[in-house]
Amino acid sequence: MILRRTAVINAARRGTRMGQSRPKCLTPILGRLLVEWQLLTLSTFEEVVVVVGYQAQDVIAAVSKLRSDAVFVTNSEFGSTGTAASLSLALEHARFPVVSIDGDLLVHPNDLLVLTQSAVPSIGVSEIQSLAPVLVSARCNAAGLLEAIAFHHGEPPLPDALTKEWTGLVTISPKVHTVRGTGHVYQMIRTLLPCPAIHVRCREIDYPEEVPAMEEWLRDLIDQGTVHG
Repeated sequence: MILRRTAVINAARRGTRMGQSRPKCLTPILGRLLVEWQLLTLSTFEEVVVVVGYQAQDVIAAVSKLRSDAVFVTNSEFGSTGTAASLSLALEHARFPVVSIDGDLLVHPNDLLVLTQSAVPSIGVSEIQSLAPVLVSARCNAAGLLEAIAFHHGEPPLPDALTKEWTGLVTISPKVHTVRGTGHVYQMIRTLLPCPAIHVRCREIDYPEEVPAMEEWLRDLIDQGTVHG
């Protein structure tokens, strides 16, 4: 089944917190580059747009091995802008509703499908698991569904709400949602709240010490036959 959706991989920035001189999407994970694992998960998406910047040619080469039809967009100001600038550029090229994923994230394929089939806009949330998370305050709406109502980074979440971690995942319709930005994506999409918050199983790497947890999680998915290595 081919999904008439555009997957945007934001892979322009350098992974400075990883202590490495390469984008985080080029981090080796269980014998493959992280972006290769992402592309396997995104194989049913009709369109893939990858935003490149730092070491652009290396990222393009890695992606093209698995996805020869990928569209590449360059964020030439990757050193002075945030991921919102990359996503904003990608939205101008997307032909379908967008699922935006950062280049340092692996998502359970089943949960990614649920997010893709949910109302647009939606965001993906998880239980708090990262070392430096962006938090989401959420509540159940009248239908009993979880809804994100606020983002928090460096400030406490709302006391009367559920607290989740934002995974960086967001669905946007480029033809409907005119949000754009140059800083953080959560700042850019605040005006889309409240919106559905979909719980996803995932692993992210911001620091080297998070790599083993991602590899262990991915190995379990391979053993279960959920992901094919």
